[in-house]
Amino acid sequence: MSLFLFFAGFGLLLGDPASEGLLDPRWIRVVHVTLICISIFLSFKFENFKKYSELVLLFHFAVMSIHSFYLLYVNGLYLGYLFGLILVVFSTGVSINNRRVLIPVLLLFIAVAFFVGIHVKNPKIDVGMYYFGLISSGVLSVLVIGFRMRTFETLLEADVQMEKFQVNIEEELEIAQKTQKSLVDLEFPEAGSFRIYSYFKPLESVGGDLIKTNLGKEGVLDFFFADAAGHGVSAAMVSAMAVMAFKTIAPVAESPSKGLTLIHESLMTMIGGFFITAVYMRLDQEKKSLTYSYAGHHPAVLIKSDGSVQELTGKGTVLLALPKLFNRDYEIILEPGDRVVLFSDGMFEFYTEENEFFGNEAFLDLIRDYTSLSGRVFLDSLGEAVLGLHSSPPKDDMTMLLLEVL
Repeated sequence: MSLFLFFAGFGLLLGDPASEGLLDPRWIRVVHVTLICISIFLSFKFENFKKYSELVLLFHFAVMSIHSFYLLYVNGLYLGYLFGLILVVFSTGVSINNRRVLIPVLLLFIAVAFFVGIHVKNPKIDVGMYYFGLISSGVLSVLVIGFRMRTFETLLEADVQMEKFQVNIEEELEIAQKTQKSLVDLEFPEAGSFRIYSYFKPLESVGGDLIKTNLGKEGVLDFFFADAAGHGVSAAMVSAMAVMAFKTIAPVAESPSKGLTLIHESLMTMIGGFFITAVYMRLDQEKKSLTYSYAGHHPAVLIKSDGSVQELTGKGTVLLALPKLFNRDYEIILEPGDRVVLFSDGMFEFYTEENEFFGNEAFLDLIRDYTSLSGRVFLDSLGEAVLGLHSSPPKDDMTMLLLEVL
């Protein structure tokens, strides 16, 4: 359309072509420029008008061709008009996508071109050059649309392949999500004077959080709370391997620190380039003692019966980060009303609506606000409060484990 506008308005911009001895009525150009401007205006004003863009182009091509053939006829095939018409033909071929429409139009165009060439009087250029210019531009237009159609078909085929790939990826992610959910224990049996609850809100994609328990001899209960670095299928696979290692090692581990060491050694030979932060806890229900060991994980939280909140001190190196694991056991005696909370970094590593980093200390303060609640209500309320503080959708799994003493 821009080329049509330029060609139709060329004479209007540079003055009257009659001064050069050419017959080129000004009113024809004025009418043609007006029609083109109306078409451009309608294409921006009405969205549905774009559906008829090909027909509009053909209409303006027809009007421009009639205009140009008239000027060529009355001006003896003047070379300037011939070049303009060649550009119009080529740009039309570039703009129209339907070969079945373009070829008949160009055949009709060439027939009219021969008619004008035969009947023109006193041609200023060789008639053969005139024929060659118009026929070659028509052929080039057809070749261009052929190339464009082949390119379009290639892109369409690539798009189909991409859709199949996307479907396969989505199916694999769905399987991975189901696998990941199986890594997090959501229901726990009642164990004497202890109650256990968990909270798990995964991302739409898969991540690396896990909670697993193992009931050993004489009512001893082992907890493995871990977070594999990163997201995606690879993190879920690492978590799955860690769960299998825990299930194998828990019955024979002498203590939580020994259990972490055995998990570390069993995974080191199979996994490279990943690391896992974890907390291994062992609850002796008879003694009401809780022994725990850290592997690079942030401290768990102890909520006393009076509502006070304190961190369970301790430290230890991250699983798979170093050849040898350096950690130790810590022990506390639980009293009635005590609660122990474990949580993943997705609970505090985010930015608030004020664009401020939330952080672990702020999360501890948030826990203090909800100490009057207990059980699943406590975890759900805490999770909803954290979600309400996010400035954007969560970018990590949100996982918590609560151990209560009645």
